[in-house]
Amino acid sequence: MKREKQIKESKDMIKNALFRLLEVKDLKEITMSEIAEEAGLVRMTLYRHFKEKEQIILYCFETYLQQVLIEIGNQKDPSVNDILRFRFKVLKESPYTNLLMKCNQLDKLSQRIGKKFSDNFRDIMPSIDDIYLKDFIGGGIDAITIRWVEGGMEESYVVMADKVTKILQLLSD
Repeated sequence: MKREKQIKESKDMIKNALFRLLEVKDLKEITMSEIAEEAGLVRMTLYRHFKEKEQIILYCFETYLQQVLIEIGNQKDPSVNDILRFRFKVLKESPYTNLLMKCNQLDKLSQRIGKKFSDNFRDIMPSIDDIYLKDFIGGGIDAITIRWVEGGMEESYVVMADKVTKILQLLSD
């Protein structure tokens, strides 16, 4: 338990250091050595937790996602559309989405958010028991998500959820 607390504290120090540096520099200009120095850690500690600075941002997003997933967990019997709305809302409101796009991490972002939401889909759509169809649907949702983020997230999260829901309805017919 104490070790887990130390790990979390180190990761938070690293995260905070990166965001302090981002106030004055672009991500591409920041080195891992600078992050370690700003965090007051040796580089070995930094590399023990993160191999590259993009992983720090993914960690930030995952931490943010864990906090907001509690919200959907509190909903009774969410529909597929509810889950999709939540997925797109999280991405639109996350302070990390655009940063991850700038460092070409959207595929990893989409995979991570997809894994978090896939359990909800399994519970709601048990009739889809074909593993290939599930992979097809997941990949399609990821592709739509990436395109939406790259396009500047201009459509609202409600519109995006409705579009994907409509596609899923077509597949189930």
